[in-house]
Amino acid sequence: MKRYVHLALLALTPVMVAVLLCSTTTVEAKPLVVGNAQHGENVLELVGRSEQDGSAVTHFGYLTRIRGLTDDLLFSHPSIRTQATARFTFFASTTVTARHELGNIIATAAPGTLTIYFNETPSGDFNTPGSFAAGTPIATFSARFHNVLNVQATNAGIISGVADLIQLGSDSFMLDGVRYRLGYRHLRERLSANGQGTRTQVEPPKSFFLWGGNVVILRP
Repeated sequence: MKRYVHLALLALTPVMVAVLLCSTTTVEAKPLVVGNAQHGENVLELVGRSEQDGSAVTHFGYLTRIRGLTDDLLFSHPSIRTQATARFTFFASTTVTARHELGNIIATAAPGTLTIYFNETPSGDFNTPGSFAAGTPIATFSARFHNVLNVQATNAGIISGVADLIQLGSDSFMLDGVRYRLGYRHLRERLSANGQGTRTQVEPPKSFFLWGGNVVILRP
């Protein structure tokens, strides 16, 4: 009888090992979620430039903070933290669908999409907008930008803007030997930004905006 029990245990051992290995592999493969927090908490910080050409507006720049990652991991060089060394960049395309004027205030709305990219070899250059979309896409969002321009002088003004973001999807990425995921599908966020705008052409309207901002989590 003892012999049969011993043989049965030997037969079960490979199965148990296989199960344990599968379980271990599954746990190790699960990426760590960053860029997530409680309602109202700050999860991302960023700087960018927006360019208007008629009704088309593009927004591009880089992330300076991601909740869950140390700031030094966001740049390829520990002491040079610029667009040229930024590992996380963004690019958005929007279309102006509403414009309202009151005195020296101009308010506009522009829906579109925004994508965040991971760059193993950073190469961001504000003179080349497409360089901010050269990496691997890791998070996509539907977006609705609302911008308020306070005209201060001819062709110059102060801007204050927000964008409602709904995450459409995400893909994991490897950084410093760890696999991460930025946010998750259906995550609701709000981007707030302030900066300065400069008009370069009256008709058709052309302008650019330099700004800094942050993103907070919204309650589902």
